[in-house]
Amino acid sequence: MQPTFSKTAVVAVFVSSARMERECIRLYAQTHPEVRMAAILPSGSILLEQLRRGLNPQVIVLDALLEEGGVLQLVDAIRAMALDPQPALLLTAPLPEQTAARRALQAFGGCQVLLKPYRIRELFDQIYLLGAGADEYRLYRVRGCCRRYLQQMHADPSMSGCDYLEQMLLYALVAERPMTIASLYQLVAQDNETQEGSIAAAVVRLSRKMQQQATPQYKALCRRCGLPEDAVLPNGKLLKGLLELLRQEIR
Repeated sequence: MQPTFSKTAVVAVFVSSARMERECIRLYAQTHPEVRMAAILPSGSILLEQLRRGLNPQVIVLDALLEEGGVLQLVDAIRAMALDPQPALLLTAPLPEQTAARRALQAFGGCQVLLKPYRIRELFDQIYLLGAGADEYRLYRVRGCCRRYLQQMHADPSMSGCDYLEQMLLYALVAERPMTIASLYQLVAQDNETQEGSIAAAVVRLSRKMQQQATPQYKALCRRCGLPEDAVLPNGKLLKGLLELLRQEIR
């Protein structure tokens, strides 16, 4: 059965009293389309007001150190609104150093807890997992790995070959059995309503462009595939080499 790759974003709301934290989240969200920040708010009271007006995210991220305090009361107020569907709640809290503090965190029954300090990427990963579910999260993680490797090799995102190669890698990684490159060309061509030859040619152009960038990652991939460092990786070797790297990372 042919896999499908959902591109629907998880809708989230973030609440924090810290302006710098809100700005960091806002900036990161601009380059992370899988998570759409419907609102980034400074207080729980504003959150409740927005929820009453119809805001209904899939995930609500609450800072445990909101200046208004009373995060437990805020959680209770959100649940009392009986939103449909009920949003997942993610609490960000400082690492508890005392036993009493650890017990306090346990009071947030039904909330996921992300301990500070965290990387923003970890926050967005957790948001996506809560909003999309485990199956979609696996695809999200695979897609993120693909993009990171392509970025390291300075793959030009404006080139169609970059999208085509990513799609081929995703199909190959989630397939139940090994797929030929011809089958991958066919699937991606169907998805993009184009010809298989156009897919192959676009990936060739991308590989040549990456070879010109001469990044350490591309050179290492050439060596991994048994070619000189200054070679242009053929599509088959490029795909095979990247698949091996990605499988090592996501296993």
